[in-house]
Amino acid sequence: MAVDYLSTLNAGSGLNTTEIIDALVNAERAPQENQISKQRDQRTVQISSLGQVKQGFESLDTGLAPAHGVTGLAASRTGTALDIEINDAATARAFSHSVTIDSIAAAHTLVFDGHSGETASVGTGSLTLSFGTWADDGTFSANTDRTDVTVNVTSDNNSLAGLRDAINAASDDVSATILKTGSSSYALVIKSREGAAHAMRISATEDTGAAGLANFAYTSVDNNVQTVAAADASLELDGTTVTRETNEITDLLDGMKLTLKSTTSTASLVAANYDTATARAAMTQIIAGINGLNGILKEMGQRGSNGSEGGPLAGDPLIRSLQRQLASYTTTAIPGFKDEPAYLADFGAKTERDGTITLDSVAFKKAFEANPESFAAITNSQIVSSSGLVTTSVIGGPPKAGVYSFDIADDGSATINEEAMSLNGSTYSINTGDAAGLRLTKIGNGADASIYVGKSLIESLSDFTKEVLALNGGLDLKIDRYNDDLAGYESDLIALDDRIEALRARHVKQFAAMESAVASLKETGESLDNMMEAWKASQQR
Repeated sequence: MAVDYLSTLNAGSGLNTTEIIDALVNAERAPQENQISKQRDQRTVQISSLGQVKQGFESLDTGLAPAHGVTGLAASRTGTALDIEINDAATARAFSHSVTIDSIAAAHTLVFDGHSGETASVGTGSLTLSFGTWADDGTFSANTDRTDVTVNVTSDNNSLAGLRDAINAASDDVSATILKTGSSSYALVIKSREGAAHAMRISATEDTGAAGLANFAYTSVDNNVQTVAAADASLELDGTTVTRETNEITDLLDGMKLTLKSTTSTASLVAANYDTATARAAMTQIIAGINGLNGILKEMGQRGSNGSEGGPLAGDPLIRSLQRQLASYTTTAIPGFKDEPAYLADFGAKTERDGTITLDSVAFKKAFEANPESFAAITNSQIVSSSGLVTTSVIGGPPKAGVYSFDIADDGSATINEEAMSLNGSTYSINTGDAAGLRLTKIGNGADASIYVGKSLIESLSDFTKEVLALNGGLDLKIDRYNDDLAGYESDLIALDDRIEALRARHVKQFAAMESAVASLKETGESLDNMMEAWKASQQR
């Protein structure tokens, strides 16, 4: 409790000036401090709320990832001689085939043994690696699709390890490793890529007085050096013989990758079938993500009514805009997957009165099983041709989603939606308009076709989240602006403290002057009283 010593000593006015000054100062400070603190607290809550919105978008983006590309199509195989997986969901379709593997592809492997260590000298000069086919009669036929690889060895890398590193640096299609074959014996293993046409022939050119590289020459078939002969993979698909250079085959079944592991004596079955449960799980995940984000936006932005408290971002135009955009993705047409656009509602999705989306499982099952390929509109973007004689590709940004009419004229020129396309070899292209970036390659004479450019709902939602979360996007800018406001409120409180201290000092000075005047008046009164008392005393003598 403040003590006014002047009053205690009966000096001055006798008023408790300290309490009076405190009351005056607090009366000035309180409303201003309360207003600033209220604004600061409101901004703090709003920043936290915007952070929750941001987390909601991040959760949606993360939650969508597992469903991306899930069309409900699942690949299967019998036995363990091969693996099969979907590598392009846009072109993969249901099928069933029998496969017999007669041989698997092998990479030409040469082992040069008898070296004392990794630092052992190998001589200087160069090795030239040529690629082609070794015939049964020992002749070598060069592969005209490949160029020779030259490996140089100098005094700087004149060692087994140096030669290994030089080979690995010279070509991605050749690898070299060092194998320790005994306690003091090392071998250099050189391996080409898979395929019969990628066998190696190695010729050596030695520097004068620095012999040794000739030990790594391979100019004729030598089974003492060759441990694995180059070979193609051979298999029968439904009785038709197929050969490939590699054991990973991506150009045999549309949208599928086959990986051959071993030969078989009986046929294996490979298949791809649509599974309703898999597709429904993806659909459920997408809807849950949308509902989760929508719930956050609704909670943050709802207006209070009937006495209920509004959300911390009630009336915020950014939140309202995000809500409208999110809702639009659930109702807008999705073009480019078939002749007529698709809608989320086509697959049993319903928007309830409170804005949440529910899934009618019965309606979903009926729609999916009737046309499983159409589910790609929800989960898997695609650019496909209606004709097997026209393949599609894109350079640069994707064309605008939609269905395009590709027409080839008798003179070989072509149009896309009546816009002229450029021709280079067998590939047509266009760099302007809605179809900009589209490349169409004809097989043989090609054919007129419908080109379907579809952007899935899940990709549109993903793009939406990335746009919102982008650095210096609307959310970031608003959070930054509100943080600036917080800093301003703290500055306002500091400035208020300074003003209040100045006010207190002024009041103290004023009250001190008043006390001085009152004290002076008291002294004058006391002097007058003394004079009167003295006069009275003199009259009584």
